[in-house]
Amino acid sequence: METPRIAILIPAFNEEGTIGAVIDDAVKFGDVFVSDDGSTDSTAKLATNHGATIISQGKNCGYSSALSFGYQSLLTRGYSGIVTIDADGQHNPDEIQLFVEGLLDGFDVVVGIRPKKARVMEYVFGLITHSLWGVKDPLCGMKAYKVKILHAKEPLATYDSIGTEILMFSLATGLKVKNIAISGGDRDGTPRFAGKLRANLLIGMALIIGLTRIRSWSRGKK
Repeated sequence: METPRIAILIPAFNEEGTIGAVIDDAVKFGDVFVSDDGSTDSTAKLATNHGATIISQGKNCGYSSALSFGYQSLLTRGYSGIVTIDADGQHNPDEIQLFVEGLLDGFDVVVGIRPKKARVMEYVFGLITHSLWGVKDPLCGMKAYKVKILHAKEPLATYDSIGTEILMFSLATGLKVKNIAISGGDRDGTPRFAGKLRANLLIGMALIIGLTRIRSWSRGKK
């Protein structure tokens, strides 16, 4: 089977301490794009120096917005698959190969399963999606998608959790989803969400909205 053209998308905000090492390992598996979320440190400069292409909205809009902007920017560049990985050092870039292999094996979405989760609502979200669809860690930032899914979903983002929205859209429309256990440590630096209370509230809202939308998606509505 022909090797697909893979884009590796890394959303980043002020990750100068880790971005270089992440890119150095990720470039072995595809073209690396850093969606810079208005960083005020050397993230963009370092990313460029390490071989990534910078795409940016020019201001800080949040993690989900940076991902969404990254997806939109890659849709017309001829890639067949996109792998997302965080910039903070939590994920092992060498495991990107497992996600690419998942796409080659015919899966439409590949979702990482982290060794542990940071918030109570992440466990709740995972318990629900696991019981309904077999997806254990819907909030894991390391995922792979066939680009055809992003073309099929219009509009691409309708609420502030783009990764889980695309995943749940894929589940609702009968696409093939694979779980992969990944290694992972604690992130370096400040968490991408604010305090634990606010993060749990945001995750809870994403769960409620996703479960509401999944009915209309399953009926063929976008």
